[in-house]
Amino acid sequence: MLHQLFSRGLSVYPRIYMQFAALVALLIAAEFSMGTLSMMLTQRALHRVSQRVRRRREASRVKRDEHIGGNCCA
Repeated sequence: MLHQLFSRGLSVYPRIYMQFAALVALLIAAEFSMGTLSMMLTQRALHRVSQRVRRRREASRVKRDEHIGGNCCA
């Protein structure tokens, strides 16, 4: 009974089912795209922070080396 109703519904309303399937596919693609975009933005933010930390460490190292190597305390 259910199978007959389902198969008859598919034959009567194929366009509606195709549109529904396309909508579901678009929703899945949008979810995947948002997840990918979020991941990319997170990676970019982490890269910026790590670059900032790297620059600070390098500047601190240069400053410390100049302080130790120079004649600033005499």
